[in-house]
Amino acid sequence: MTDNQNEFIYKMSSYLGKGLADVNAKVNELARLEELEDIVQIPDSPLAHLNAALMPLIVQVSDFQDYAETITGRMELDLQEVDVHAMMEGVLMMADQLAEHKGDIEIEEDISENLPTIEGDPTRLSQALMRYIHNAVKFTDKGTVTIRVEKEADRILFEAHDTGIGIAEEDQEKVFEPFETILEDKKDPRLGFGLGLKIVEHIIELHDGETWFESKAGQGSSFFFTIPT
Repeated sequence: MTDNQNEFIYKMSSYLGKGLADVNAKVNELARLEELEDIVQIPDSPLAHLNAALMPLIVQVSDFQDYAETITGRMELDLQEVDVHAMMEGVLMMADQLAEHKGDIEIEEDISENLPTIEGDPTRLSQALMRYIHNAVKFTDKGTVTIRVEKEADRILFEAHDTGIGIAEEDQEKVFEPFETILEDKKDPRLGFGLGLKIVEHIIELHDGETWFESKAGQGSSFFFTIPT
């Protein structure tokens, strides 16, 4: 894409993001009105349908905003000393919620003790690892997702390993490319815009780290990134 096209994507995603945020705020205001209290408590109420419709849109537009920041060089890090164990507590809580919602998946953890602190943006690093975990859960119908964190010579290694469908060799070049998918069925509910892993790659590059994966069709996948110590 040209610089002008990238700038257009940034402006469009910012406009959509602000619009959705305003709509979501108004829906939340409605949910707090005493006059609508009885309606809000009904599981199948119009407000419940509004929230259900808004949430995936907000997530997708947030992806576009992050991607737009990636391609225009606008993404910035809030660098600080990161306690990896403290960060992982939040990540594991969200991973358990994902697995519980999906069903038939168990989250396993293999996190080394005495990990050193790292310089990084804890919010962005958590986002990157959750992208890996979300994909692992999404493409595993039944089995395990293992989250591993360990110290290597001069870096911390993060891994999300799954026992899911894996990636065929001919599809592996698509994995970190935006708007690409390994799914052939265009009606598959797991189909997204293919931006998540490109965003991960950029976040980790900003931390001077590396991203890669290992996978075989039908034998699961392992996605890795490293952060220097």
